[in-house]
Amino acid sequence: MTTPSTGPRILKANTTQVPGHRPLLCDILLEEEVPIRLRDGIVIYADVYRPSSETAEGCESVPAIIAAGPFGKNGGPNKANFNKWPWRFGCPKLATSGLEKFEGPDPAYWCLHGYAIVHTDCRGTWTSEGDVSLPCKREGEDNYDIIETIAKLPWCNGKVTMAGNSYLAMTQWFAGAENPPHLACLAPWEGVSDLYRDILRRGGVPNPGFTAGLLKGDLGSARGSKTIDIHGMTYKYPVWNEFWESHRANLQAIRCPMYIVSSWTNALHVQGTFRAWEESGSIEKWLRVHNTHEWPDLYDSVYVEDLRKFYEYYMKDINNDWPMTPRVRLSVLNPGGRDIINRPKRSFPLQRQLAFKLFLDPGKSTLSDTPIAHPGIFSYDAKAGDVKFTWEVPRRMEFTGYMKLRLWAEAVDSSDMDVFVCVTKQHSATGATLESVLVDVGRQSANPIRERETLHRKHTADSTFGTAFFAAGPSGCLRASHRALDESQSTPFHAVHLHREEHLLRRGQIVPLDISIWPYGIIFEEGDVLCVTISGYHPNEHCRPTDPRPELRNQGTHKFYSGGDEYDSFLLLPFIPEEDFHSALRR
Repeated sequence: MTTPSTGPRILKANTTQVPGHRPLLCDILLEEEVPIRLRDGIVIYADVYRPSSETAEGCESVPAIIAAGPFGKNGGPNKANFNKWPWRFGCPKLATSGLEKFEGPDPAYWCLHGYAIVHTDCRGTWTSEGDVSLPCKREGEDNYDIIETIAKLPWCNGKVTMAGNSYLAMTQWFAGAENPPHLACLAPWEGVSDLYRDILRRGGVPNPGFTAGLLKGDLGSARGSKTIDIHGMTYKYPVWNEFWESHRANLQAIRCPMYIVSSWTNALHVQGTFRAWEESGSIEKWLRVHNTHEWPDLYDSVYVEDLRKFYEYYMKDINNDWPMTPRVRLSVLNPGGRDIINRPKRSFPLQRQLAFKLFLDPGKSTLSDTPIAHPGIFSYDAKAGDVKFTWEVPRRMEFTGYMKLRLWAEAVDSSDMDVFVCVTKQHSATGATLESVLVDVGRQSANPIRERETLHRKHTADSTFGTAFFAAGPSGCLRASHRALDESQSTPFHAVHLHREEHLLRRGQIVPLDISIWPYGIIFEEGDVLCVTISGYHPNEHCRPTDPRPELRNQGTHKFYSGGDEYDSFLLLPFIPEEDFHSALRR
């Protein structure tokens, strides 16, 4: 079955295309359901938005921006749900024209500035042919074919890029690894790059619920396409194999320039985005780490203009000052205080980070900056228990980078254990967790102060209200049978595990667990309390109510050892010296 193109039509300037959104500022030529044939004969379909101005020779030649994702060229159910979420996650309707696909750039803005936006549906989704997968090597090949097809169309100037966040960023890692000749650059803003390590089996612990729910409910198909059983695959293949290899982007193969965006707080994308920054083969690449949520940042006018500067340099050969942009711009969170925004650096991880160890003292349930002389034991119920260790920060301190928790562990009445850890900042007087506010609900509202106060009042009364608008701190997890380290990739701060085979525990066996905590940037003021919570339950499953819950191996008791000459259980933090902090404030 072939879906014919509906033919071009003009969306007129000064018209409002979607109620409540801003009107168009220029005429836009829209071609819908444009067929693109892939190398294996599969046809996918695209909607193309481009400036409608004509020249004596024909259509105006413009660069193309592809927004490649599975949620529907017009947004699908996710875009409809977006309008129902409180405050639209800080993305007011007036910020865009409403023509954008879910998590994609706004065609109205980019057409105004001389670009075409191409909305494609991944194979197997909506009207596109084939079977549904997830970002993988084959999808990279699909986008290679799409890029090369678009580049040769009469209206394209031969330069093509991609844009978008989340899934629309994930597709970019795989497309970039294929190095299409006409791919001028990429702008992946927060996206998983390794499906196994970043989502489905982070630390070896299975957690396919969100992804399985996405495949079941967020994608659509008019063709009855088959959908990959990612929930089944997660449990069928507990260790690394060819299936997982095909869903890990070959980042070192990417050669084109990249503008990469991350945050410290995204429960899905933090690890994958930072991995891509560190491992990609691009010589010309930039990293910006923001302090908000992925969607408000995507549509923030300041950063939309920033992206345009990047595109104009690489897509239009405009000799602007983009090359002078700092290679790294970091935001550092200060829950309860004032964040640092866009601190310029040359690299990440920061070269000036110093190893700062805090040792676990079971006798006092505290953390100590000196080793614990006498050995101690702490434990909790494997299914529902936890234990907390605290440290009162003696002066203003910044920790920015990867973190690691070393534990000496024993599984009582079990051959395995799933251990979770989170690091938070607490108020010294009340003990309340200090959270970062990620979403400005007052943005472009008539009374921004009232809206912000409403959010805080509701969240204070019910901590479950607006949970995605707040972040408490970084987390990590590890299945004990997956404890084997990849020594070639691990660093003192960042534990990288092999996941090649499972090493089950013997009765009474005490083993070291190096638990990787995703990278974070946070400031503690004098008197603040740093809290480490270790648990047998998942502190943030990131599952919707209808998603299947993770199947853990926790039973019996988790028992841990710390202190003395034998058991050096500690939290390793990346301390940034005070001079670096003050120089940032002066800038």
